[in-house]
Amino acid sequence: MSDSPDPPSRKPLRNPDRRRAGGAARKTSDGRQLSERRKRKAPSLIQVADDGTGQQRSAVELLKKEAKAGIPGVAVSTAFHAIILLIMALFVVRIDLDTEGPLSFGWDYEVEKKEEVKPTVMAPVKIQSVQLTPRAEPKTAETVEPKVETKPTVARVVKPADVAKSLALRTPKRTMGKVGGTGTKNSVEQAIKSGLEWLKRQQKAGGNWELHAGYPDAGYAVLRTDTGATALALLAFLGDGHTQNDGDYQDTVRRGLKWLRGIQKPDGDYHDHTELGRQTAFYAHSHATIAICEAYALTGDQELAASAERAIQFLLTSQHPSEGGWRYQPQERDSMGDLSVTGWGLMALNTARMAGIEVPPEAFGRVSFFLDQVASQEGALYRYLPSDPPGKVSRAMTACGLLGRQWLGWSRDDPAMSEGVEWLLRPEFAPQWSDGKRNVYEWYYVGQTLHNLGGDRFKRWFETVQNLIVENQKRRGSRKAPEDVVGSWSPVEPSGSPDEYANKAGRLYMTAMCLLVLETPVRHAPIYPEVQSDPEQ
Repeated sequence: MSDSPDPPSRKPLRNPDRRRAGGAARKTSDGRQLSERRKRKAPSLIQVADDGTGQQRSAVELLKKEAKAGIPGVAVSTAFHAIILLIMALFVVRIDLDTEGPLSFGWDYEVEKKEEVKPTVMAPVKIQSVQLTPRAEPKTAETVEPKVETKPTVARVVKPADVAKSLALRTPKRTMGKVGGTGTKNSVEQAIKSGLEWLKRQQKAGGNWELHAGYPDAGYAVLRTDTGATALALLAFLGDGHTQNDGDYQDTVRRGLKWLRGIQKPDGDYHDHTELGRQTAFYAHSHATIAICEAYALTGDQELAASAERAIQFLLTSQHPSEGGWRYQPQERDSMGDLSVTGWGLMALNTARMAGIEVPPEAFGRVSFFLDQVASQEGALYRYLPSDPPGKVSRAMTACGLLGRQWLGWSRDDPAMSEGVEWLLRPEFAPQWSDGKRNVYEWYYVGQTLHNLGGDRFKRWFETVQNLIVENQKRRGSRKAPEDVVGSWSPVEPSGSPDEYANKAGRLYMTAMCLLVLETPVRHAPIYPEVQSDPEQ
Protein backbone atom coordinates (compact mmCIF):
# COMPACT_ATOMS: atom_id res chain seq x y z
CA MET A 1 0.00 0.00 0.00
CA SER A 2 2.87 2.40 0.76
CA ASP A 3 6.51 2.80 -0.18
CA SER A 4 8.99 0.30 1.27
CA PRO A 5 10.88 1.57 4.37
CA ASP A 6 14.45 2.80 3.99
CA PRO A 7 17.08 0.13 4.66
CA PRO A 8 18.83 0.45 8.04
CA SER A 9 21.93 2.65 8.09
CA ARG A 10 25.19 0.73 7.86
CA LYS A 11 28.25 1.42 10.05
CA PRO A 12 31.60 1.76 8.24
CA LEU A 13 33.59 -1.46 8.31
CA ARG A 14 36.55 -1.51 10.68
CA ASN A 15 39.95 -2.84 9.81
CA PRO A 16 40.51 -6.17 11.61
CA ASP A 17 44.16 -5.23 12.28
CA ARG A 18 42.95 -2.10 14.02
CA ARG A 19 41.06 -4.32 16.48
CA ARG A 20 44.23 -6.33 17.16
CA ALA A 21 46.15 -3.15 17.93
CA GLY A 22 43.49 -1.94 20.35
CA GLY A 23 45.44 -2.88 23.48
CA ALA A 24 48.49 -0.92 22.44
CA ALA A 25 46.44 2.10 21.61
CA ARG A 26 44.89 2.16 25.05
CA LYS A 27 48.40 2.27 26.65
CA THR A 28 49.30 5.56 24.99
CA SER A 29 48.63 8.80 26.75
CA ASP A 30 45.24 10.46 26.42
CA GLY A 31 46.84 13.50 24.89
CA ARG A 32 48.47 11.52 22.12
CA GLN A 33 45.19 9.79 21.28
CA LEU A 34 43.43 13.16 21.09
CA SER A 35 46.14 14.52 18.83
CA GLU A 36 45.88 11.56 16.48
CA ARG A 37 42.09 11.83 16.38
CA ARG A 38 42.35 15.51 15.40
CA LYS A 39 44.69 14.60 12.56
CA ARG A 40 42.08 12.13 11.29
CA LYS A 41 39.43 14.74 10.50
CA ALA A 42 37.29 12.26 8.49
CA PRO A 43 37.45 8.53 7.83
CA SER A 44 39.44 7.77 4.71
CA LEU A 45 38.36 4.95 2.47
CA ILE A 46 41.89 4.55 1.15
CA GLN A 47 43.64 4.11 4.54
CA VAL A 48 42.79 0.46 4.77
CA ALA A 49 45.87 -1.34 3.40
CA ASP A 50 48.52 -3.30 5.25
CA ASP A 51 52.00 -3.40 3.78
CA GLY A 52 52.65 -6.89 5.18
CA THR A 53 54.74 -5.67 8.17
CA GLY A 54 51.77 -5.10 10.45
CA GLN A 55 51.78 -1.36 9.80
CA GLN A 56 48.96 0.47 8.08
CA ARG A 57 49.91 2.58 5.10
CA SER A 58 47.90 4.71 2.76
CA ALA A 59 47.28 3.56 -0.75
CA VAL A 60 49.61 6.32 -2.03
CA GLU A 61 52.50 5.14 0.18
CA LEU A 62 52.03 1.57 -0.92
CA LEU A 63 51.99 2.60 -4.55
CA LYS A 64 55.27 4.42 -4.09
CA LYS A 65 56.76 1.33 -2.51
CA GLU A 66 55.52 -0.87 -5.32
CA ALA A 67 56.84 1.58 -7.89
CA LYS A 68 60.34 0.94 -6.58
CA ALA A 69 59.77 -2.76 -7.28
CA GLY A 70 59.03 -2.09 -10.95
CA ILE A 71 56.20 -1.51 -13.38
CA PRO A 72 54.61 -5.00 -13.07
CA GLY A 73 54.26 -4.58 -9.36
CA VAL A 74 52.58 -1.21 -9.80
CA ALA A 75 50.03 -2.64 -12.21
CA VAL A 76 49.14 -5.55 -9.95
CA SER A 77 48.92 -3.36 -6.88
CA THR A 78 46.81 -0.73 -8.66
CA ALA A 79 44.29 -3.32 -9.82
CA PHE A 80 44.16 -4.90 -6.36
CA HIS A 81 43.46 -1.63 -4.60
CA ALA A 82 40.89 -0.56 -7.18
CA ILE A 83 38.90 -3.69 -6.42
CA ILE A 84 39.11 -2.96 -2.67
CA LEU A 85 37.86 0.61 -3.23
CA LEU A 86 34.91 -0.64 -5.33
CA ILE A 87 33.85 -3.14 -2.66
CA MET A 88 34.06 -0.48 0.06
CA ALA A 89 31.95 1.93 -2.02
CA LEU A 90 29.18 -0.64 -2.38
CA PHE A 91 28.82 -0.75 1.40
CA VAL A 92 28.62 3.02 1.71
CA VAL A 93 26.29 3.93 -1.18
CA ARG A 94 22.61 3.43 -0.34
CA ILE A 95 20.69 1.23 -2.77
CA ASP A 96 16.91 1.53 -2.95
CA LEU A 97 15.60 -0.43 -5.87
CA ASP A 98 12.62 -2.24 -4.37
CA THR A 99 10.35 0.67 -3.60
CA GLU A 100 6.80 0.23 -4.86
CA GLY A 101 4.14 2.85 -5.40
CA PRO A 102 0.83 2.86 -3.51
CA LEU A 103 -1.97 0.57 -4.67
CA SER A 104 -5.41 1.84 -5.58
CA PHE A 105 -8.73 0.08 -5.41
CA GLY A 106 -12.16 0.73 -6.92
CA TRP A 107 -15.15 -0.82 -8.65
CA ASP A 108 -13.62 -2.64 -11.57
CA TYR A 109 -14.99 -6.16 -11.98
CA GLU A 110 -13.28 -6.54 -13.68
CA VAL A 111 -24.63 -5.56 -16.04
CA GLU A 112 -49.39 -8.27 -27.08
CA LYS A 113 -51.31 -6.37 -29.21
CA LYS A 114 -54.11 -8.38 -30.77
CA GLU A 115 -53.70 -8.50 -34.51
CA GLU A 116 -57.12 -7.08 -35.00
CA VAL A 117 -56.53 -4.20 -32.56
CA LYS A 118 -54.96 -1.01 -33.84
CA PRO A 119 -51.86 0.14 -31.97
CA THR A 120 -52.37 2.75 -29.28
CA VAL A 121 -51.60 6.28 -30.47
CA MET A 122 -49.95 8.45 -27.86
CA ALA A 123 -49.06 12.09 -28.10
CA PRO A 124 -45.28 12.57 -27.90
CA VAL A 125 -43.98 13.54 -24.50
CA LYS A 126 -41.19 16.08 -24.56
CA ILE A 127 -38.22 15.51 -22.29
CA GLN A 128 -36.41 18.58 -21.07
CA SER A 129 -33.08 19.15 -22.78
CA VAL A 130 -30.02 19.00 -20.59
CA GLN A 131 -27.72 22.00 -20.48
CA LEU A 132 -24.28 20.68 -21.22
CA THR A 133 -20.85 22.18 -20.76
CA PRO A 134 -18.14 20.86 -23.09
CA ARG A 135 -14.60 20.35 -21.91
CA ALA A 136 -12.93 23.69 -21.36
CA GLU A 137 -9.48 22.49 -22.27
CA PRO A 138 -8.25 20.18 -25.02
CA LYS A 139 -6.65 16.87 -24.21
CA THR A 140 -2.90 16.92 -23.90
CA ALA A 141 -0.66 14.90 -26.14
CA GLU A 142 -0.11 12.43 -23.31
CA THR A 143 -3.81 11.55 -23.03
CA VAL A 144 -4.65 11.20 -26.71
CA GLU A 145 -4.29 7.80 -28.34
CA PRO A 146 -2.33 7.92 -31.58
CA LYS A 147 -4.59 7.83 -34.62
CA VAL A 148 -4.23 4.88 -36.93
CA GLU A 149 -6.71 6.07 -39.55
CA THR A 150 -5.79 8.89 -41.86
CA LYS A 151 -9.40 9.70 -42.73
CA PRO A 152 -11.86 11.11 -40.18
CA THR A 153 -14.56 8.80 -38.80
CA VAL A 154 -17.10 11.59 -38.41
CA ALA A 155 -18.53 12.07 -41.90
CA ARG A 156 -22.25 11.30 -41.63
CA VAL A 157 -25.32 13.19 -40.47
CA VAL A 158 -27.02 11.85 -37.35
CA LYS A 159 -30.63 11.11 -38.20
CA PRO A 160 -32.17 8.54 -35.81
CA ALA A 161 -34.01 5.72 -37.54
CA ASP A 162 -37.79 5.69 -37.84
CA VAL A 163 -39.15 3.67 -34.90
CA ALA A 164 -42.88 4.09 -35.49
CA LYS A 165 -43.37 0.40 -36.38
CA SER A 166 -40.45 -1.12 -34.48
CA LEU A 167 -42.71 -3.13 -32.16
CA ALA A 168 -45.29 -4.12 -34.77
CA LEU A 169 -44.38 -7.84 -34.56
CA ARG A 170 -44.89 -8.05 -30.79
CA THR A 171 -48.11 -10.05 -30.58
CA PRO A 172 -48.64 -13.52 -29.09
CA LYS A 173 -50.11 -14.65 -32.44
CA ARG A 174 -47.06 -13.62 -34.46
CA THR A 175 -45.20 -16.25 -36.44
CA MET A 176 -42.13 -17.48 -34.61
CA GLY A 177 -39.59 -20.17 -35.26
CA LYS A 178 -38.77 -20.60 -38.92
CA VAL A 179 -37.03 -17.58 -40.41
CA GLY A 180 -36.74 -18.04 -44.15
CA GLY A 181 -36.26 -21.77 -43.75
CA THR A 182 -34.20 -21.72 -40.54
CA GLY A 183 -34.93 -23.84 -37.54
CA THR A 184 -38.04 -25.80 -36.73
CA LYS A 185 -41.08 -23.77 -35.75
CA ASN A 186 -42.33 -26.08 -33.02
CA SER A 187 -38.91 -26.64 -31.42
CA VAL A 188 -38.13 -22.91 -31.22
CA GLU A 189 -41.54 -21.96 -29.85
CA GLN A 190 -41.31 -24.76 -27.30
CA ALA A 191 -37.83 -23.63 -26.24
CA ILE A 192 -39.09 -20.08 -25.69
CA LYS A 193 -42.14 -21.26 -23.76
CA SER A 194 -40.06 -23.56 -21.56
CA GLY A 195 -37.60 -20.74 -20.86
CA LEU A 196 -40.37 -18.34 -19.90
CA GLU A 197 -41.88 -20.98 -17.61
CA TRP A 198 -38.52 -21.30 -15.84
CA LEU A 199 -38.38 -17.52 -15.40
CA LYS A 200 -41.92 -17.48 -14.07
CA ARG A 201 -41.00 -20.04 -11.40
CA GLN A 202 -38.07 -17.88 -10.26
CA GLN A 203 -40.15 -14.74 -9.62
CA LYS A 204 -40.21 -13.71 -5.96
CA ALA A 205 -43.31 -12.90 -3.94
CA GLY A 206 -42.64 -9.18 -4.29
CA GLY A 207 -42.57 -9.40 -8.09
CA ASN A 208 -38.81 -9.18 -8.55
CA TRP A 209 -36.16 -11.64 -9.73
CA GLU A 210 -32.61 -12.25 -8.45
CA LEU A 211 -29.33 -12.88 -10.26
CA HIS A 212 -27.39 -14.24 -7.33
CA ALA A 213 -29.56 -16.86 -5.56
CA GLY A 214 -32.40 -19.36 -5.78
CA TYR A 215 -31.20 -21.81 -8.43
CA PRO A 216 -28.03 -23.70 -9.48
CA ASP A 217 -25.10 -21.70 -10.89
CA ALA A 218 -26.44 -18.35 -9.72
CA GLY A 219 -24.42 -15.19 -10.29
CA TYR A 220 -21.67 -13.74 -8.13
CA ALA A 221 -22.96 -11.90 -5.07
CA VAL A 222 -20.81 -8.90 -5.97
CA LEU A 223 -22.95 -8.49 -9.11
CA ARG A 224 -26.18 -8.58 -7.15
CA THR A 225 -28.88 -6.41 -8.69
CA ASP A 226 -32.54 -7.32 -8.46
CA THR A 227 -33.27 -4.43 -10.82
CA GLY A 228 -31.10 -5.95 -13.53
CA ALA A 229 -32.53 -9.44 -12.99
CA THR A 230 -36.12 -8.19 -13.03
CA ALA A 231 -35.61 -6.07 -16.14
CA LEU A 232 -33.94 -8.90 -18.08
CA ALA A 233 -36.74 -11.30 -17.19
CA LEU A 234 -39.39 -8.77 -18.22
CA LEU A 235 -37.62 -8.13 -21.53
CA ALA A 236 -37.82 -11.86 -22.29
CA PHE A 237 -41.59 -11.90 -21.64
CA LEU A 238 -42.18 -8.66 -23.56
CA GLY A 239 -40.03 -9.91 -26.43
CA ASP A 240 -42.39 -12.83 -26.94
CA GLY A 241 -45.41 -10.50 -27.02
CA HIS A 242 -46.60 -10.91 -23.41
CA THR A 243 -47.59 -7.73 -21.56
CA GLN A 244 -49.45 -6.83 -18.38
CA ASN A 245 -52.65 -6.67 -20.49
CA ASP A 246 -52.25 -9.49 -23.03
CA GLY A 247 -50.66 -12.92 -23.41
CA ASP A 248 -50.12 -15.90 -21.15
CA TYR A 249 -48.13 -14.17 -18.41
CA GLN A 250 -50.09 -11.01 -17.64
CA ASP A 251 -49.85 -11.31 -13.86
CA THR A 252 -46.13 -12.14 -13.99
CA VAL A 253 -45.38 -9.09 -16.13
CA ARG A 254 -47.66 -6.81 -14.11
CA ARG A 255 -45.98 -7.71 -10.83
CA GLY A 256 -42.53 -7.21 -12.29
CA LEU A 257 -43.39 -3.77 -13.69
CA LYS A 258 -44.92 -2.76 -10.36
CA TRP A 259 -41.75 -3.77 -8.51
CA LEU A 260 -39.59 -1.68 -10.86
CA ARG A 261 -41.79 1.36 -10.38
CA GLY A 262 -41.62 0.87 -6.62
CA ILE A 263 -37.82 0.71 -6.55
CA GLN A 264 -37.36 3.83 -8.70
CA LYS A 265 -35.71 6.77 -6.91
CA PRO A 266 -37.07 10.34 -7.09
CA ASP A 267 -34.40 11.30 -9.63
CA GLY A 268 -35.58 8.52 -11.96
CA ASP A 269 -32.87 5.95 -11.24
CA TYR A 270 -34.08 2.32 -11.11
CA HIS A 271 -30.89 0.79 -9.71
CA ASP A 272 -31.48 -0.97 -6.40
CA HIS A 273 -28.24 0.25 -4.80
CA THR A 274 -27.24 3.71 -3.62
CA GLU A 275 -23.44 3.72 -3.75
CA LEU A 276 -21.81 5.12 -6.87
CA GLY A 277 -19.47 3.18 -9.10
CA ARG A 278 -21.14 -0.24 -9.05
CA GLN A 279 -20.64 -2.06 -12.33
CA THR A 280 -24.32 -3.00 -12.45
CA ALA A 281 -25.69 0.53 -12.02
CA PHE A 282 -26.32 1.76 -15.55
CA TYR A 283 -26.71 -1.67 -17.07
CA ALA A 284 -29.61 -2.26 -14.67
CA HIS A 285 -31.10 1.21 -15.12
CA SER A 286 -30.97 0.97 -18.91
CA HIS A 287 -32.51 -2.52 -18.93
CA ALA A 288 -35.31 -1.36 -16.64
CA THR A 289 -35.90 1.76 -18.73
CA ILE A 290 -36.21 -0.36 -21.89
CA ALA A 291 -38.68 -2.72 -20.15
CA ILE A 292 -40.88 0.10 -18.83
CA CYS A 293 -40.84 1.95 -22.16
CA GLU A 294 -41.62 -1.23 -24.14
CA ALA A 295 -44.58 -2.05 -21.88
CA TYR A 296 -45.78 1.54 -22.20
CA ALA A 297 -45.39 1.51 -25.99
CA LEU A 298 -47.19 -1.83 -26.36
CA THR A 299 -50.13 -1.01 -24.11
CA GLY A 300 -50.42 2.74 -23.70
CA ASP A 301 -50.73 2.14 -19.93
CA GLN A 302 -50.62 5.64 -18.45
CA GLU A 303 -49.54 4.27 -15.08
CA LEU A 304 -46.12 3.74 -16.70
CA ALA A 305 -45.82 7.14 -18.37
CA ALA A 306 -44.41 9.22 -15.51
CA SER A 307 -41.97 6.47 -14.51
CA ALA A 308 -40.70 6.16 -18.09
CA GLU A 309 -40.22 9.92 -18.44
CA ARG A 310 -38.25 10.21 -15.18
CA ALA A 311 -36.08 7.24 -16.20
CA ILE A 312 -35.17 8.87 -19.52
CA GLN A 313 -34.48 12.21 -17.84
CA PHE A 314 -32.09 10.50 -15.42
CA LEU A 315 -30.33 8.83 -18.35
CA LEU A 316 -29.95 12.18 -20.13
CA THR A 317 -28.56 13.99 -17.10
CA SER A 318 -26.11 11.11 -16.55
CA GLN A 319 -24.72 11.16 -20.09
CA HIS A 320 -21.20 12.50 -20.52
CA PRO A 321 -21.58 16.27 -20.98
CA SER A 322 -19.42 16.45 -24.11
CA GLU A 323 -18.28 12.99 -25.18
CA GLY A 324 -21.65 11.27 -25.02
CA GLY A 325 -21.13 7.93 -23.30
CA TRP A 326 -22.31 6.21 -20.13
CA ARG A 327 -20.58 3.90 -17.70
CA TYR A 328 -20.91 2.91 -14.02
CA GLN A 329 -21.95 6.27 -12.57
CA PRO A 330 -23.25 9.64 -13.81
CA GLN A 331 -20.63 11.01 -16.17
CA GLU A 332 -18.72 14.20 -15.53
CA ARG A 333 -16.29 16.26 -17.58
CA ASP A 334 -13.23 14.20 -16.61
CA SER A 335 -14.81 10.73 -16.70
CA MET A 336 -15.08 8.27 -19.58
CA GLY A 337 -17.89 6.10 -20.90
CA ASP A 338 -17.62 2.58 -22.32
CA LEU A 339 -19.33 1.12 -25.38
CA SER A 340 -21.00 -1.78 -23.57
CA VAL A 341 -23.03 0.41 -21.21
CA THR A 342 -23.51 3.09 -23.88
CA GLY A 343 -25.07 0.53 -26.24
CA TRP A 344 -27.83 -0.20 -23.70
CA GLY A 345 -28.27 3.52 -22.98
CA LEU A 346 -28.79 4.24 -26.68
CA MET A 347 -31.34 1.43 -26.93
CA ALA A 348 -33.21 2.94 -23.98
CA LEU A 349 -33.40 6.32 -25.75
CA ASN A 350 -34.72 4.68 -28.91
CA THR A 351 -37.28 2.65 -26.95
CA ALA A 352 -38.48 5.89 -25.35
CA ARG A 353 -39.14 7.20 -28.86
CA MET A 354 -41.16 4.04 -29.58
CA ALA A 355 -43.30 4.98 -26.57
CA GLY A 356 -43.89 8.52 -27.86
CA ILE A 357 -41.33 10.18 -25.57
CA GLU A 358 -39.35 12.78 -27.50
CA VAL A 359 -35.62 12.73 -26.82
CA PRO A 360 -33.52 15.87 -27.46
CA PRO A 361 -31.59 15.45 -30.75
CA GLU A 362 -28.33 16.50 -29.12
CA ALA A 363 -28.38 13.35 -26.98
CA PHE A 364 -28.10 11.23 -30.14
CA GLY A 365 -25.43 13.56 -31.50
CA ARG A 366 -23.31 12.98 -28.42
CA VAL A 367 -23.72 9.20 -28.70
CA SER A 368 -22.55 9.44 -32.31
CA PHE A 369 -19.51 11.40 -31.15
CA PHE A 370 -18.77 8.73 -28.55
CA LEU A 371 -18.95 6.02 -31.21
CA ASP A 372 -16.42 8.00 -33.22
CA GLN A 373 -14.04 7.83 -30.24
CA VAL A 374 -14.20 4.02 -30.00
CA ALA A 375 -14.19 3.36 -33.77
CA SER A 376 -11.35 1.91 -35.83
CA GLN A 377 -11.02 1.37 -39.56
CA GLU A 378 -13.06 4.52 -40.27
CA GLY A 379 -16.06 3.20 -38.34
CA ALA A 380 -16.03 -0.45 -39.38
CA LEU A 381 -14.70 -1.93 -36.11
CA TYR A 382 -15.17 -0.93 -32.45
CA ARG A 383 -13.44 -1.24 -29.10
CA TYR A 384 -14.62 -1.02 -25.49
CA LEU A 385 -13.04 2.26 -24.29
CA PRO A 386 -11.90 5.43 -26.08
CA SER A 387 -8.53 4.98 -24.37
CA ASP A 388 -8.04 1.47 -25.77
CA PRO A 389 -5.53 1.24 -28.64
CA PRO A 390 -7.20 1.27 -32.08
CA GLY A 391 -6.36 -2.38 -32.67
CA LYS A 392 -8.07 -3.61 -29.49
CA VAL A 393 -11.41 -4.33 -31.16
CA SER A 394 -13.82 -7.18 -30.41
CA ARG A 395 -16.74 -8.82 -32.18
CA ALA A 396 -19.23 -8.00 -29.42
CA MET A 397 -18.25 -4.33 -29.36
CA THR A 398 -18.11 -4.12 -33.16
CA ALA A 399 -21.65 -5.51 -33.43
CA CYS A 400 -22.80 -3.14 -30.67
CA GLY A 401 -21.20 -0.18 -32.44
CA LEU A 402 -22.65 -1.08 -35.84
CA LEU A 403 -26.12 -1.57 -34.35
CA GLY A 404 -25.79 1.86 -32.75
CA ARG A 405 -24.88 3.35 -36.14
CA GLN A 406 -27.97 1.75 -37.67
CA TRP A 407 -30.21 3.32 -35.04
CA LEU A 408 -28.45 6.67 -35.61
CA GLY A 409 -29.16 6.70 -39.35
CA TRP A 410 -26.34 5.00 -41.24
CA SER A 411 -27.48 3.53 -44.54
CA ARG A 412 -27.48 -0.20 -45.28
CA ASP A 413 -24.77 0.18 -47.97
CA ASP A 414 -22.46 2.43 -45.97
CA PRO A 415 -18.89 1.19 -46.76
CA ALA A 416 -17.93 1.01 -43.08
CA MET A 417 -21.09 -0.95 -42.28
CA SER A 418 -20.34 -3.44 -45.06
CA GLU A 419 -16.72 -3.86 -43.98
CA GLY A 420 -17.67 -4.38 -40.35
CA VAL A 421 -20.33 -6.99 -41.17
CA GLU A 422 -17.91 -8.88 -43.41
CA TRP A 423 -15.44 -8.99 -40.52
CA LEU A 424 -18.10 -10.31 -38.12
CA LEU A 425 -19.02 -13.08 -40.56
CA ARG A 426 -15.53 -14.45 -41.08
CA PRO A 427 -15.52 -18.27 -41.00
CA GLU A 428 -13.19 -18.36 -37.99
CA PHE A 429 -15.78 -16.35 -36.00
CA ALA A 430 -18.65 -18.77 -36.66
CA PRO A 431 -20.80 -19.32 -33.51
CA GLN A 432 -19.82 -22.29 -31.36
CA TRP A 433 -21.25 -23.78 -28.18
CA SER A 434 -17.93 -24.75 -26.64
CA ASP A 435 -15.60 -23.82 -23.83
CA GLY A 436 -14.16 -20.34 -24.33
CA LYS A 437 -16.09 -19.84 -27.60
CA ARG A 438 -19.81 -19.45 -26.81
CA ASN A 439 -20.81 -15.80 -26.38
CA VAL A 440 -24.55 -15.09 -26.19
CA TYR A 441 -23.83 -11.42 -25.42
CA GLU A 442 -22.06 -11.12 -28.76
CA TRP A 443 -24.85 -13.06 -30.51
CA TYR A 444 -27.45 -10.65 -29.11
CA TYR A 445 -25.83 -7.73 -30.94
CA VAL A 446 -24.74 -9.58 -34.08
CA GLY A 447 -28.26 -10.97 -34.48
CA GLN A 448 -29.91 -7.54 -34.38
CA THR A 449 -27.34 -5.98 -36.69
CA LEU A 450 -27.78 -8.72 -39.32
CA HIS A 451 -31.57 -8.82 -38.89
CA ASN A 452 -31.80 -5.11 -39.72
CA LEU A 453 -29.83 -5.74 -42.91
CA GLY A 454 -31.85 -8.85 -43.77
CA GLY A 455 -31.09 -11.26 -46.57
CA ASP A 456 -29.41 -14.65 -46.76
CA ARG A 457 -26.51 -13.75 -44.47
CA PHE A 458 -28.85 -13.22 -41.53
CA LYS A 459 -30.78 -16.40 -42.29
CA ARG A 460 -27.67 -18.58 -42.44
CA TRP A 461 -26.11 -17.05 -39.33
CA PHE A 462 -29.33 -17.15 -37.31
CA GLU A 463 -30.03 -20.76 -38.25
CA THR A 464 -26.71 -21.77 -36.70
CA VAL A 465 -27.23 -19.76 -33.51
CA GLN A 466 -30.87 -20.75 -33.16
CA ASN A 467 -30.07 -24.45 -33.37
CA LEU A 468 -27.19 -24.18 -30.90
CA ILE A 469 -29.39 -22.47 -28.31
CA VAL A 470 -32.34 -24.85 -28.71
CA GLU A 471 -30.14 -27.95 -28.56
CA ASN A 472 -28.44 -26.90 -25.32
CA GLN A 473 -31.50 -25.95 -23.26
CA LYS A 474 -31.97 -28.01 -20.09
CA ARG A 475 -34.89 -30.38 -20.66
CA ARG A 476 -34.32 -32.76 -17.76
CA GLY A 477 -33.84 -32.28 -14.06
CA SER A 478 -35.67 -30.60 -11.23
CA ARG A 479 -38.45 -28.05 -11.49
CA LYS A 480 -38.37 -27.17 -7.80
CA ALA A 481 -36.19 -24.62 -6.03
CA PRO A 482 -33.35 -24.52 -5.25
CA GLU A 483 -32.43 -27.13 -7.90
CA ASP A 484 -34.77 -25.91 -10.63
CA VAL A 485 -33.08 -26.06 -14.05
CA VAL A 486 -35.64 -27.34 -16.59
CA GLY A 487 -36.12 -24.76 -19.33
CA SER A 488 -32.99 -22.78 -18.43
CA TRP A 489 -29.50 -22.61 -19.92
CA SER A 490 -26.34 -23.34 -17.95
CA PRO A 491 -23.76 -20.56 -17.72
CA VAL A 492 -20.93 -23.02 -17.01
CA GLU A 493 -21.61 -26.02 -19.25
CA PRO A 494 -19.48 -24.95 -21.02
CA SER A 495 -18.02 -21.85 -19.43
CA GLY A 496 -18.11 -19.84 -22.65
CA SER A 497 -16.06 -16.79 -23.58
CA PRO A 498 -14.83 -14.51 -20.76
CA ASP A 499 -16.55 -11.62 -22.57
CA GLU A 500 -19.89 -13.41 -22.28
CA TYR A 501 -19.90 -12.82 -18.50
CA ALA A 502 -22.36 -15.71 -18.01
CA ASN A 503 -20.27 -17.50 -15.38
CA LYS A 504 -20.30 -14.31 -13.26
CA ALA A 505 -23.86 -13.12 -13.92
CA GLY A 506 -25.32 -16.62 -13.57
CA ARG A 507 -28.11 -18.84 -14.87
CA LEU A 508 -30.91 -16.26 -14.94
CA TYR A 509 -28.80 -13.86 -17.00
CA MET A 510 -27.81 -16.68 -19.36
CA THR A 511 -31.42 -17.83 -19.76
CA ALA A 512 -32.76 -14.33 -20.41
CA MET A 513 -30.04 -13.61 -22.99
CA CYS A 514 -30.70 -16.89 -24.83
CA LEU A 515 -34.41 -16.04 -25.00
CA LEU A 516 -33.67 -12.54 -26.29
CA VAL A 517 -31.49 -14.00 -29.06
CA LEU A 518 -34.21 -16.51 -30.04
CA GLU A 519 -36.71 -13.63 -30.15
CA THR A 520 -34.53 -11.56 -32.51
CA PRO A 521 -36.85 -11.92 -35.56
CA VAL A 522 -39.78 -10.34 -33.70
CA ARG A 523 -38.16 -8.09 -31.11
CA HIS A 524 -37.91 -5.19 -33.56
CA ALA A 525 -38.98 -4.81 -37.14
CA PRO A 526 -35.95 -4.38 -39.42
CA ILE A 527 -34.73 -0.79 -39.75
CA TYR A 528 -34.11 -1.12 -43.48
CA PRO A 529 -36.58 -2.30 -46.18
CA GLU A 530 -36.63 -6.06 -46.59
CA VAL A 531 -34.34 -7.66 -49.15
CA GLN A 532 -34.86 -11.08 -50.66
CA SER A 533 -31.21 -12.05 -51.02
CA ASP A 534 -27.71 -10.67 -50.93
CA PRO A 535 -26.46 -9.84 -54.44
CA GLU A 536 -22.82 -10.42 -53.45
CA GLN A 537 -23.64 -13.93 -52.28
